[in-house]
Amino acid sequence: MTKKLIAGLFLALALSLGAAAQQWIDAYKLNLIGKPFPDTPNPYHRVDTIKYKGMNTTENRQLRCPTGMAVLFKTDSKKISLCTEWGYVYNTVSTMTISYRGYNLYIKTDDGKWIYAASGAGKKFKPGSPDEFDLISDMDGKMHECILYLPMYSEINSLKIGFDEGCTVTPLESPFRHTIAVYGSSYTQGVSTSRSGMTWPMQLERRTGFGVVSLATSGRCLMQTYMADILADVQADAFIFDTFSNPDADMIRERFIPFVDRMVDSHPGVPMIFQQTIYRENRNFDTRKNAKEAAKMVAAQQMYDSIKGNPRYKDVYFIVPCAVDESHEYSVDGVHPDDYGYYMWTVSIEKKVKNILKKYGIK
Repeated sequence: MTKKLIAGLFLALALSLGAAAQQWIDAYKLNLIGKPFPDTPNPYHRVDTIKYKGMNTTENRQLRCPTGMAVLFKTDSKKISLCTEWGYVYNTVSTMTISYRGYNLYIKTDDGKWIYAASGAGKKFKPGSPDEFDLISDMDGKMHECILYLPMYSEINSLKIGFDEGCTVTPLESPFRHTIAVYGSSYTQGVSTSRSGMTWPMQLERRTGFGVVSLATSGRCLMQTYMADILADVQADAFIFDTFSNPDADMIRERFIPFVDRMVDSHPGVPMIFQQTIYRENRNFDTRKNAKEAAKMVAAQQMYDSIKGNPRYKDVYFIVPCAVDESHEYSVDGVHPDDYGYYMWTVSIEKKVKNILKKYGIK
């Protein structure tokens, strides 16, 4: 046996031992947060789509995707790996792969801030084929509090997290207070983000410390009665809506009052914060799109004005977010903001949301 062959065998053995020197834990056995419903048959689904009826194929898939969900844990492992078995996998040109079928790790610093640590995605993303990759390596071996955001727009059938053999791994109690449910469009889902932790609901969660559960349905947030059925069953301390981005002006006028009535009846005394749709950059030189977007904004404001001051709707609010500045530079595709646009959105509503919620003892 040649020296070169012996060296190759030793290298293969070392790599094999290195790969084996990990412990794998099902993610749901740690602390899985951000679920609108705790008892879905698949722990990584937001909604049990067998229980609730009326959804089309797209909506069904969307609610099986874990946007807004995250795993909380403490570990002194130097390496964290991930192994996913996929169900439905999204595909798009306007969103980073790391966001729609990847993972985003944040670690808490000694002063209590959540700081970006890693993000990435594997390469074997076909259903039935385990997709394994190392998310982060060569950490310092100290105990860290971690939040791992799950993919923004792909279905997980199984997720195992790999840690160094012999290290400590424990579930982390959630530091987030209250439960704020968000229902909205692709903006709320996070289309065009570069990673799943950059959606405006997740940025708002980290900035305020409020726990957020997301019922975003990209392109399909149309205030449907069957979505109202789902929202009626969500247990939350407050709701934030992005319901004026997908419908046209006529649909807003037709559906807003029935939708609000259902929410008020289902959740009496719970604050309901509706957001105006944001300015879309693709209307800048397109007269048809500009007219359509302007009509939507007018309809949204008019419908809120029609209930303002009515005691029945005393817990319903209307705020205006902003995801653009004077440069008009922060759009990916003319419709969706980039990460900085979503950051501006978050900052623009943070104080307004906190002031409203403070009235209800939510702080």
